[in-house]
Amino acid sequence: SSAPQEWKRHREKMKKAFPDGWNPPRKLSRDGMDSLRDLHALNPAMFTTAVLADRFMISPEAVRRILKAKWQPSDERREKLLDREARLRAEAIQRQREQE
Repeated sequence: SSAPQEWKRHREKMKKAFPDGWNPPRKLSRDGMDSLRDLHALNPAMFTTAVLADRFMISPEAVRRILKAKWQPSDERREKLLDREARLRAEAIQRQREQE
């Protein structure tokens, strides 16, 4: 079967491209990831990886990983993640204002 060979080739390519592991420079919020998944589920032919990468301004690899991931946080965990995102966003805005 060629699937294991393709998987192995992809894994080697990713290790070469990201020797320190996956750490994208631009990250989507939890809501952004949910929106991306919803669009793809609505019409996979129209909302391809390339289209979603362009629309959300992230790499095609990030889109691929988001669509592949099955993990969903519990309601309690989701609340904590959303609170953390809001706090980090507020801190970034504050730092930006201080620099101006």
